[in-house]
Amino acid sequence: MAPGPAASRPWFAFSLDLAPAAASRHLHGLPPVPAFPEGELAEALDVDVVYDVHVPNWGGRVARLVEAPGHQLYGRLRPVAPESWPALARLETALALATEERPVKVRTASGTVVDAHAFTPAARNASTQGPVSEAFLITLAVAAERARLPAAVVEKLQAEARIVHAVQHAPVASKSGNK
Repeated sequence: MAPGPAASRPWFAFSLDLAPAAASRHLHGLPPVPAFPEGELAEALDVDVVYDVHVPNWGGRVARLVEAPGHQLYGRLRPVAPESWPALARLETALALATEERPVKVRTASGTVVDAHAFTPAARNASTQGPVSEAFLITLAVAAERARLPAAVVEKLQAEARIVHAVQHAPVASKSGNK
């Protein structure tokens, strides 16, 4: 009897991986994007993101997944065939230097909690120096909208992009007090 197909691996997409084509406008030369199933709306438990990894292609800091007891992060839970996992890893690296694979607990829309994997930039590159990437935030909001995350999630990401823009483009007050 021939062995059956290998079981898929559950992948939690929460960042630009929600809709990689959204990033192609900003990032040129992305590796081919494999056809991944849409998956289901889900939320990772006890995690959140911080913008503390500088990615030169984005001109600033991008999101990294961190432990955050009591927090939830919306995304999509997608089954990925084991043979597609290397292509997924290459895509995640190209999108935002998400080279670290980490386990996450994910609650599906039906309330079932499953073990999944997510990709995130490595903590060793973490820094609060330099600007948050406005282009990354705008693209993340577009990706979340294309992935049909809840409207409140998309609106929050859009608001974060507007806040970053306002803060980073605000006129610098003169220290001399001269007008």
